[in-house]
Amino acid sequence: MKRHTSIAFLLAAGLPLLAACGGGDEAVASPATVTVTKEAPAPAPAPVPTTVSPTTPAEAPVAPATTAAVVDFPMPDMTGQVLQDAQDAMQTLGVMYSTSHDALGSRMQVLDRDWLVCDQNIPAGQQVTGEVEGQIDFGVVKLSESCP
Repeated sequence: MKRHTSIAFLLAAGLPLLAACGGGDEAVASPATVTVTKEAPAPAPAPVPTTVSPTTPAEAPVAPATTAAVVDFPMPDMTGQVLQDAQDAMQTLGVMYSTSHDALGSRMQVLDRDWLVCDQNIPAGQQVTGEVEGQIDFGVVKLSESCP
């Protein structure tokens, strides 16, 4: 109970000061009594029991398969084309992802419009069938350079 008395005393002593500083009514505020109680911490929730039942492989949930498109086309000749145009052409044939490498070194092709296709790993006219995502590769140089 000593704690309650000291808080009430502090509040009673501070209220006239607040009033004098414009923190309240111009009249002298009457002392207030404040009771502080300490709450007990809430008990932790009880764990919820879970039931695990064995599943057979036939009952296990199956995620949908993400399969690449199966294509079937003769490989066009992409040499001499801008890399971006070659990639766009591959996409119209169903190949959404093709790769490229610097034919003169190890530079990255950041802006595909700045690179020229010099060679391709699948020769022009060869039949391309199956799932070929990421398997078609173009050797490229910058537009201002000559093919090796």
